[in-house]
Amino acid sequence: MKSYLAKIIIPFSLLVSGCNQPPVEREERGDVINVSLEAVRSIQYTLPVRSTGLLGTGSEMKLSFKTGGIIRKIYVNEGDAVNRGKVLAELDLSEVKAQVKQATIGMEKAERDLIRAENLYRDSVVTLEQYQDAQSALELAKAGKKVADFNLIHSTIKAPESGKIQKIMAEPSEMIAPGYPVILFASTEGDWVVRAAVTDKDVVRISVGDSAVVTMDAFPGEQFPAMVIEIGTIADPYTGSYEVEMAIYRPLKQFRTGFFSRATVYPASKESYLVVPLEALLDAQDNLAGIYVWKEGKVGLKKIRTGLIIEEKVVVLEGLNEGDLVVTDGARFIRKGSVVKPVNQKEGSRP
Repeated sequence: MKSYLAKIIIPFSLLVSGCNQPPVEREERGDVINVSLEAVRSIQYTLPVRSTGLLGTGSEMKLSFKTGGIIRKIYVNEGDAVNRGKVLAELDLSEVKAQVKQATIGMEKAERDLIRAENLYRDSVVTLEQYQDAQSALELAKAGKKVADFNLIHSTIKAPESGKIQKIMAEPSEMIAPGYPVILFASTEGDWVVRAAVTDKDVVRISVGDSAVVTMDAFPGEQFPAMVIEIGTIADPYTGSYEVEMAIYRPLKQFRTGFFSRATVYPASKESYLVVPLEALLDAQDNLAGIYVWKEGKVGLKKIRTGLIIEEKVVVLEGLNEGDLVVTDGARFIRKGSVVKPVNQKEGSRP
């Protein structure tokens, strides 16, 4: 019986004596994480502007008749290539020619009246005022003849330059008003251009003379060097965008107005950006991310707002200053209580 009690009492006494002893303090140490540090730095970079647009010619004209009348004939079809001076369309000239003849007869009569008035004035039969009125009548008749001749010339539409017929907007035998567009004409003597729309945020970064690269679905795999030649100053009332015109250096004979084009403009002016390596970011979502910052021998997690990615680095918009040391390699292994040890520093960092 005693031996049985001894077996029970002894372990219990040991337990009680153990509880009465002072507790042993244990130091919990986290894992040692080797990390690399890199300084936040500022770089100068040209951020390209990308947009889409349509191919066209440098000069597109809506050709029309100076006078109204009935269209007698249209000599071209849509898509035709024409040379400078070719007759494209003409009115029925019956009325206009009659006006020219009327003006010619009136001028001839005024010339005879002036000769007669001059002789009579010399003989003191008519007054000076009558002689001067005859001179004025001749000048008016000559002006009327010039107007009639001008209207006759511009009752025929001729190609102002070598180019292509884009669209015909009237038909023969149709009555047309003065100045109403008849033919949409695109000159091929000038440049081929791409007209693209950009936002107000991008248009302020672009200048005339900036280089550009254009690609087209019609010519897959080909790139066409271009240059900005004109920038719109008024926003489109419907889209709020601004038109930028780029001239293509080496156009192809197969170019057609309206080809869909993608343009990348490289502004000449560079901008300054704060950047950090992509591998330093943690839990990046939308424009927010976490990042470990080394300061006074310790690391702390900070939230930053990010921008665009430039050559495997991300732009920092908010949360860091130039020169701050951030953790790059090893950042994803840091946990609460980890001991962080910088083992190397990338070029551009500071201890």
